[in-house]
Amino acid sequence: MYYFCKISILSLAALQFFMPLIPIDLTPAVFAAAVTVLFSSLPLMGKGFKKITIVFLFLGIGLLLFFQQPSSVWIAAVVSMTSLISILAIMQLYSIPIQLGNVHLAVRNWLTKSFTGENALFLFATIVSHILASILSFGVIPVMVSLLGDTLKGRISQYERFISAAVTRGFGLVVLWAPGAINVMLVIQATGVKWSELLIPSMILSIIGIATSCCLEKKYHVSDKMNFAQEPVGKSQASAAFVSKKAVPVMAVVLGLLIFILFLEKINFGASPANRIMVAGAIVVLLWIGFFVKQPGFAKTIQNYWNKDLLKTVDLAPLFISMGIFSTALQKSGLLALLQPYLQAGANAVGIYAIAVIPVLLILCAIIGIHPFISIVMFGHILTSLQLPIPAISIALCLALGGSISYIVSPFAGMVLMLSKFLNCRTMDISISWNWVYSSLLFGEGILFAYFWGRYFG
Repeated sequence: MYYFCKISILSLAALQFFMPLIPIDLTPAVFAAAVTVLFSSLPLMGKGFKKITIVFLFLGIGLLLFFQQPSSVWIAAVVSMTSLISILAIMQLYSIPIQLGNVHLAVRNWLTKSFTGENALFLFATIVSHILASILSFGVIPVMVSLLGDTLKGRISQYERFISAAVTRGFGLVVLWAPGAINVMLVIQATGVKWSELLIPSMILSIIGIATSCCLEKKYHVSDKMNFAQEPVGKSQASAAFVSKKAVPVMAVVLGLLIFILFLEKINFGASPANRIMVAGAIVVLLWIGFFVKQPGFAKTIQNYWNKDLLKTVDLAPLFISMGIFSTALQKSGLLALLQPYLQAGANAVGIYAIAVIPVLLILCAIIGIHPFISIVMFGHILTSLQLPIPAISIALCLALGGSISYIVSPFAGMVLMLSKFLNCRTMDISISWNWVYSSLLFGEGILFAYFWGRYFG
């Protein structure tokens, strides 16, 4: 069963990769592969993930049946979140050249010389996650865990919290401004604000969020010195040369990936940012792997990806598919449209305070499993239809803020689920226990920032 499951996951990733490259509609094949992944992975899932998956699956199928949706909606529902599965499977390939090239050892040596305490390292990890997430989207998670995991595990206090807080906040803040982020596109569409108008205040807000995160985390990072093993005497020069040798290809890969994705963006390649990330990510990593084909241990590392790394998607793949079915079914059912008049009346009643209330509702929707994509569109239309004494840029910033926090605090967010699997910790710890204080602070800062930016610069 494991063999069949892994083959179906790789087949799904391959279909998603070739979809924008050939003039044939591969949607039916993607649908078939997704169904195969769902039913082959479901028996292999852990109990916790399986329960959530079955709940979303039955709710989604129930809505589709009750509202007698056509086959086109069923297909769209099943394939709606398969790009996340494909990105995860492709980006996990980066662990192969990282292991073969001993990049983690270079990172360890560099960290030993560059950082003496956990606070500085936390800032570094958050900024790197933020920058890479603007390029790789969800692919940043396996890349960051591969780069930092072996180096930091057992050497810093509260390892799981450290990585989770840095990555979730770095990723969550990037959806405020990144041009490829779907959230940004939905906010622009719902409010009519141009991306150029939203870019500067969103980037400022993301910087505020990173600074707040680092200040807050000081109380948890208690080590003044990290417990890195000391190098043998007389090897400092060799280590420096080793670090430089390993850093050059890593920098080249990151820069090449960035340029490749920007190029695909410029020529409007594919139907979505996910297409560009998958194609660029797959081509770059395959070229990188090609440099190590003749290296001893190559076959063993490939086998490790097949036996271990790829299996990390077993719990996540069916969950993403079931969540996609539920979200699409809910959107197509018309239930949200029935609620809209009541939400409209409530927004009218609270007046200007709607800029704070509606993002709260957006976050609550995410916590119970309604994807922010749906909530942003619905609440965006409500806000813009009201006669509020605030500019559209403030409304746009509040919606973007609500979406950003939703990714951090929702236990059903793809980022949280991925980290939970990679770090072997609970989703509720990542989303709530380790992030609720930060998210509350960010929400207050964001609402005030949106109000004053709109008042003085809108």
